[in-house]
Amino acid sequence: MAEAKEVILRGLPISKGIGIGMPIFFAGVDEDSPQVTISKKEIEEEIIRYRRALDLSRKDLEKLQSMSIQEGPPEIVAILGTHLEMMQDPLMTSGIEERIRETLQNTESIFRHLIEEYKQRFNSLQDAYFQERVRDIVDVSQRILGHLRPLQRLKMGEMPSNSIILTHELVPSETVEASATLVSAFVTAAGGITSHAAIIARAKGIPYVANVDIKLLKKLELQSVIVDGSQGIVIVNPSRKTLKKYQELKKGHLESYKMLKSASHLKGETIDGYEVRIFANLENPKEIDLLIKNGASGVGLFRSEYLFLSRKSFPTEEEQFQIYKRMAKALRGRPLVIRTFDIGGDKKVDLLPDARGIDYFGSIGDELNPALGCRAIRFLLRYPELLEAQLRAILRASAFGEIHILIPMVSDLGELREVRQLIAKIQKDLKGKKIKTADHIPVGCMIEVPSSAIMCDALAQEADFLSIGTNDLVQYVLAADRSNPSTSDLYFSTHPSILRLIRMVVASANQSRKPVILCGETAADPSIIPILIGLGIREFSVAARHIPVVKHTIRKWRILEACRLAEGALEHASAQELKEYLAAETVR
Repeated sequence: MAEAKEVILRGLPISKGIGIGMPIFFAGVDEDSPQVTISKKEIEEEIIRYRRALDLSRKDLEKLQSMSIQEGPPEIVAILGTHLEMMQDPLMTSGIEERIRETLQNTESIFRHLIEEYKQRFNSLQDAYFQERVRDIVDVSQRILGHLRPLQRLKMGEMPSNSIILTHELVPSETVEASATLVSAFVTAAGGITSHAAIIARAKGIPYVANVDIKLLKKLELQSVIVDGSQGIVIVNPSRKTLKKYQELKKGHLESYKMLKSASHLKGETIDGYEVRIFANLENPKEIDLLIKNGASGVGLFRSEYLFLSRKSFPTEEEQFQIYKRMAKALRGRPLVIRTFDIGGDKKVDLLPDARGIDYFGSIGDELNPALGCRAIRFLLRYPELLEAQLRAILRASAFGEIHILIPMVSDLGELREVRQLIAKIQKDLKGKKIKTADHIPVGCMIEVPSSAIMCDALAQEADFLSIGTNDLVQYVLAADRSNPSTSDLYFSTHPSILRLIRMVVASANQSRKPVILCGETAADPSIIPILIGLGIREFSVAARHIPVVKHTIRKWRILEACRLAEGALEHASAQELKEYLAAETVR
């Protein structure tokens, strides 16, 4: 076969890395399902057919969620939880059955009409939350349709080795099924940086480029494809020279990571000896051995809400105590920062009412803007019995290791004071019952909303430590929803306003002689880390897999160089200017 001409296409970089392999056009479930009229006698048979497909779809998702809880990142667990919750929605249960009875049409055609109705209704609202919900509805519906019309087609989890997946748009549940050992990269026509599918691809480490003309690719004679997820480049039918270049780049990346991992026991310190402590974010308590192996100084953020994402009820005080106790012991003196449940708002869980009949999330109702709604500490203070049970479990476990308490989404000093009062009350009660606790349990505040950043001096005086949550802080400060593809170009973690707020928080913490730790994706970005060090950050908390890279980056800089870099960065007033400055100054 003659060598085809090399074609270079540019798209939106979604997930970093290099993928080299054979192209496979992946088609979703056929939405053009035939419309069939049924008789009244066939109604119950059609409803039974639908219920069976719904049940099989639930089992699919429960299996995927169970696997993700054991092996996968927390983002995947949460997304699958949302899909399972949707399958309990009247829209997917009684609503479909009623339409079958009313229209005397087959389920497939009813689904198709229903999806179109919701697309038109939600897309007209121009709200990112509702648009992402449309994608979830389509995803869930396609899974159900797949069981209604079980056509023979290659599944995402059954792809041949070194597959480059080319499709119009990735749906989350199919992306979850993709194996990083088989799928080399994703290329799509539609997709955003903060879509659910993008989050899953990054969590799995699969390169991904979106906004590429898939229709054009179908017209080309494809032999092989290279996907550069860092640059947003798709190279079709690469020349031998191009292929060799990218094979060497990919090999270099893999060898570099292996080398970094082998040096993970080294301290995270600058060339001139300034130590920067690197902690790990944690969702699954079973991963403690992994983070220790990767050289973490401890757990800088334990997202405790993941203890019950796959359950139907809140864990009891005793259940929590046993988990926190095992974690504290496993860390062997290393710090364990437990963030109280960050739930509610956009993190609702399908829980059963408690023994008193309280439906915690049902009482909140549907919020038009859940990101600004009743979530995190707001939710817990509304239901203090949940907060008290968690705090009692944490205080009891504090006798077995170094445990800190972190309060999420603090927007007012009064919230910190309320939690401190509750802790004091619980400590007094436990002491009266001769139950041991640590003499001092540090209590910290997350700085992730503008009010807490602006009032950080007051919070620093009363908190024992501050934790900057950059993911939410960037979203709220820039008014750019990180789950909205249409505002993804406005979501700059290095926006000048963010750097100035970080400097302000560090200055307030230093003045009160309190430590400050920085969490979020920003903490793992090698191009930003030296600026953060220059701004005074001396503690980072990142996913365990990022620790070797973060340490390596820190070990390439002197503290004076980092301070000069940060000073230069603060002189730039626009995001684009700052981006160009970083590109020129941080390459090493």
